[in-house]
Amino acid sequence: MLNRLEEFDSQNLQEYVTPPRIRLMGVGGAGNNILRRLHRRTITGAETIALNTDAIQLNECQANRLLLLGKEENKGRGTGGRPQLGRRYAEDERELIKACVEGSDLVFVIAAMGGGTGTGAAPVIARIAREVDALVVGVSILPQKMEGKPKRQLARDGLEEFRQACNCVVELDNQKLQEHKPDYPFKRAYDVMSDMVADMVQALTETVTVPSTINVDFADLKRIIEAGGSAKVLYGEASSPDPADVLNHLLGNPLLGPDFEGGEAALLHITAGNDFALSNCHEIMAALRVDLAQDVNLILGYRTDETLDNRVRVVMLVSAIPNDVGYADVIVSGSGGGVSGGGASTTSVLSDSIPMVGEAKALGAARNGLAAGDFPARLFFFFPS
Repeated sequence: MLNRLEEFDSQNLQEYVTPPRIRLMGVGGAGNNILRRLHRRTITGAETIALNTDAIQLNECQANRLLLLGKEENKGRGTGGRPQLGRRYAEDERELIKACVEGSDLVFVIAAMGGGTGTGAAPVIARIAREVDALVVGVSILPQKMEGKPKRQLARDGLEEFRQACNCVVELDNQKLQEHKPDYPFKRAYDVMSDMVADMVQALTETVTVPSTINVDFADLKRIIEAGGSAKVLYGEASSPDPADVLNHLLGNPLLGPDFEGGEAALLHITAGNDFALSNCHEIMAALRVDLAQDVNLILGYRTDETLDNRVRVVMLVSAIPNDVGYADVIVSGSGGGVSGGGASTTSVLSDSIPMVGEAKALGAARNGLAAGDFPARLFFFFPS
């Protein structure tokens, strides 16, 4: 036995070092825009695949692979906002889509709801990915109210089909940007939403592709995703290890709201410098537990990064959120710098301070053995100038 152990050296281990195969798939116009941002970041361990029925828009997208749907029938001219065409064109390219996702461990399907390609094709692509035994996380974006009730209703219907096709779905609503910052420049407003999704996908991907001190492996992520239901990903970067500062950046986005009450499964990953204390970690976890289910399956990961100095990055995936909580959303905030391994911007996105839900978090934290004064009574978020 000892001889066998001595012979099993690092060279033998190499055959077991197989990083998870991750595909990032952007479907339709909004999905392509977000995918272009992700591709430019060169995310560790991920391949980008852009799919569209509009050849002109697809040609503008940067990705490892470009796939034009419905090329034989519509000649790359889109769907005219008809999901039934997006669905049919994706079904027509089933074998090609299957070849793209074959061998994947985790697939992100990113699409806006309410149009033709994203609404119709994204659920088909998600189902094909699950057929090859990949875990599928959907990321959906809902349209603003000004785009009309029919489009909003179409988006809701498409979202429900998307939910059924994926293991879990993270949702984001453009209407909240309109409500909180109506005078923000149009292009920059949509760039903010695209960057939020890109930051979230990058942070979550590199949680399992970059080694950690308290490591989170793919099996851990799989357990959280397979809990299913509505999901939320929170990402933030604080300028100090103070728990109040970290929670402020993690939960303080008024565009989307921090609600994940009753979530039954969660993965929390912290990246910090050498001086981050165990007590800081305890206080952050205690505060976040307040809104989670009492018997939540909570997995913790931690990575030391000396280049961060006093800064702390946190990403948290919550799944199996009860449907009556409302639409789950992506939350991304921060004070500067990029996601580990990428170069993602973490600048925050509101120009003036807005009161948030700090009081409830403080009271909940106190019930977990912390002083209410350890947490801010107000949470704030800021737009870049």
